[in-house]
Amino acid sequence: MSQEITARDVAARVLYRVDHEQAWASACLDAELGRARLDVRDAALAAQIVYGSLRVLPSLDAVVDPFLRRGPKGLDPFLRAVLRVAAYQLLHLSRVPPHAIVDAAVTHARRERGKGPSGFVNAVLRKVAAQRPKQPAPPDRLVLDAALSAALARSLDPERIARFLSSRPRPPTLDLRVTGGDDASAALSARILEAFPRAQIQPGSLLSSALRLRGVGDPRKLPGYAEGLFAVQEEGSQWVAAALGARPGERVLDACAGRGGKTLALAQAVGDSGRIVALDLYEPRLEQMQDERARLGIDEQIIECKAVDLTVGLGDVTGEFDRILVDAPCSGLGTIHRRPDILLRHRERGLKKLARTQGAILERVACCLAPGGRLIYAVCSPMREEGAAVVDGFAARHPELTRRALPLAPPPADADLVHRLGPWWAPAEADGTDAYQVFCFERVAAK
Repeated sequence: MSQEITARDVAARVLYRVDHEQAWASACLDAELGRARLDVRDAALAAQIVYGSLRVLPSLDAVVDPFLRRGPKGLDPFLRAVLRVAAYQLLHLSRVPPHAIVDAAVTHARRERGKGPSGFVNAVLRKVAAQRPKQPAPPDRLVLDAALSAALARSLDPERIARFLSSRPRPPTLDLRVTGGDDASAALSARILEAFPRAQIQPGSLLSSALRLRGVGDPRKLPGYAEGLFAVQEEGSQWVAAALGARPGERVLDACAGRGGKTLALAQAVGDSGRIVALDLYEPRLEQMQDERARLGIDEQIIECKAVDLTVGLGDVTGEFDRILVDAPCSGLGTIHRRPDILLRHRERGLKKLARTQGAILERVACCLAPGGRLIYAVCSPMREEGAAVVDGFAARHPELTRRALPLAPPPADADLVHRLGPWWAPAEADGTDAYQVFCFERVAAK
């Protein structure tokens, strides 16, 4: 008879794979839940443990590690995951009694690693259980390791750091970019509520044409999907595309198009008389854009896709562009509330390598900006190394380009002319977007 798989087993397996195999939590959790076939309640518990643990791993390890007689070095990564799952429950979840949490972890360790390791897990967790708070509660903020904390301290003031790390409503919203303006957003919202009466819908905090949804499930089942009335796109990402200010008939360069979320928004802005040149290092990403382009009813003649390594050259890209978007490859640290597994991948040298790439891309495309044109540089990261450290050097080398604050607000630009999107500016009752830094340059038109 096969052993029943529990929510805690699934959580431990996911944490093990995220830490030891560098798997992504979302895809890994989906796969493990598919194999385990848990009911809805247990699947939700597994997700709560996985994402909760990833958001506070340093604090969990700080409680567990003093009880490891040989120290954390050399600890079986699977047993580390089992200990983290149990420690998270002991410290932050109140419904399950401590003995049940410990027993479940010991059982899992015995099944996967044998009697000896299960005794070790039992001994450690009984000591951790003695430190259980009287009223365990979910963590109210992210916990970073020392290196990442230091990098963040170089990038933001203490108040913004506190707001950036503060917990946000869970699960995150499903954000829609609605085509057709405010009236279309209101009409689509009404249709969704008719089909999903329990849905929670709020307008965007940045853009009135955006909708932020909870409780609707698969977006492909929403009214308007087959008609191409909306695209699924995080609201901060929508704002970055809108900030470029693309107008009908213009020629636009999307220098780091990826899978094309912003590219498609820009294509709809320039219309049939405009043209978009979409570049990316990886051709398969550009190919993934085509089905979505067709669903949204965008003529294939509007977008020209090219696989180009902009750190080497422009390939066969020629001519001048009215607008250039550099949504540069970055650490993604601005998304850590939704994707806390990124915290395990952060390395200081990684930021420096990314900064070199970001600077090289900016240098390569600057010559393509037409007189009177606008260039936007954006990164989904709050880090100075990926923002001001890149842009200040670029600006010094290009006096022909003028730094500007964007007319699109909120959020207004700071005194250093940077628009910082994220949880530090949004009203307390609103969901903040991912954390972006957005810089604007314009080339003065010839008189």
